[in-house]
Amino acid sequence: MRRLFAMSAGVLMLLAVAATTVEACYCGATRYRTCRKACCPAVECAPQQCYTVMKTCQKTVYEQKQYTCYRTICEPVYEQKTVEAIRYVSETRYRDCVETVYKPVYETQQRQVCYTECKPVKYMQTVKVCTGRWETREVEPALPAPCAPATCAPATCKVQCRVWVPEVQERQVECVRYVRETKTKMVPYTVCKMVAEQRVRKVPYTVCRPEKYQTTVQCVRYVAKQVPYTVTRCEPKCVTVQVPVQVCCPAPCAPAACCGN
Repeated sequence: MRRLFAMSAGVLMLLAVAATTVEACYCGATRYRTCRKACCPAVECAPQQCYTVMKTCQKTVYEQKQYTCYRTICEPVYEQKTVEAIRYVSETRYRDCVETVYKPVYETQQRQVCYTECKPVKYMQTVKVCTGRWETREVEPALPAPCAPATCAPATCKVQCRVWVPEVQERQVECVRYVRETKTKMVPYTVCKMVAEQRVRKVPYTVCRPEKYQTTVQCVRYVAKQVPYTVTRCEPKCVTVQVPVQVCCPAPCAPAACCGN
């Protein structure tokens, strides 16, 4: 509606400019100021006419509808049944196992051993022996004797003393020297030998023996069942509606007669 009003205003402006141009041309004046206004009167138009019309439009609306749907569920059903089962019982058994063992055996043996022995040997040897004897001798004293009171002449004194007189003698002395001699003898020693021996040993082992028995168990089976449920959906729908629209139209203009006509 605003666009229509703007178009109408533009048309009126164009008409006004055209009327002014025509007025200047038909008057024949060299300047627009000297043109007489009463020569060509202005065109007068009627006021714009507006009215309301009803326009048909398509409108999309959404309606809520409820639908009943079904889904399948499985319900458990429990039952008691007697079944045959198998259980395993442990049992200990024995088997013969032959194994080789090594047993130590000790033996005494003889071996010849060499050894060195020092044997004493006696012999006579002449040796010089330092010996001596005691002798009694008269010797002069080392200090002079005192004077005799009668004569005042020095007295001559001698002293007897024992003197050791050394001498060297040769003597026969019995000596001992050791001579090494190599001899052999038998020495016992022990030898250890590992002798293989076969032995049988009982080895235990465990086996699981199956055994059947009757037992009661609870079994379950599932039964299919349809369960209804409601679903709400929004569905689009086209609706025809009448919308009021205001329309404005310009009135036609009647042209006036000019001066020269």
